[in-house]
Amino acid sequence: MALALLLSAGCSYSVNGDALPQAGITPTTASAEPAGEPKIAKARTVVGVEPCSLLTAADLKGIGPFKKDPARKDDVIQESCQYVLDDGSQAGRTVVAALYQKYEQVRTRQAKGREVVVDGHSTWVLCELSGGEMACTATLAVNANRSVLVAMAQAGGVPEQMLAAMQPLLKAALNRLPIA
Repeated sequence: MALALLLSAGCSYSVNGDALPQAGITPTTASAEPAGEPKIAKARTVVGVEPCSLLTAADLKGIGPFKKDPARKDDVIQESCQYVLDDGSQAGRTVVAALYQKYEQVRTRQAKGREVVVDGHSTWVLCELSGGEMACTATLAVNANRSVLVAMAQAGGVPEQMLAAMQPLLKAALNRLPIA
């Protein structure tokens, strides 16, 4: 069920509290409708990129080893990959990475989210509790028309901790995209 919520990514999530800033992460002032174009330090291309290559077992080792092999989930979100990790829980923790749509579309649709800057790129973050599972998404602008989505679901998850765990994943995915 959380995967359906997580993979829908079209739902509106709200952030409960503020994520703890980390090196390379710059919070921006929150507003209902951020103005202007997203910040893009170095435009990247997604052409020819395999979604399941965005994250590796080494990137995800802080969460846990693969519970099952990464798998494309294009039937739920185009150009996406699902990673199910063994975090010690029965269900495991789900992480999704996707070559995603235009940043502004996400920002408009998920109006309750907020913007942070990751390595010079605007990133829209939001979390929502559904039953006992927390689902958090972070959408990082990579060029004028595309973004990279990293999402995570966890039973009893704490948004601040989940977003902190997702920040190195965003950087890893960004660094695997070729410069445009």
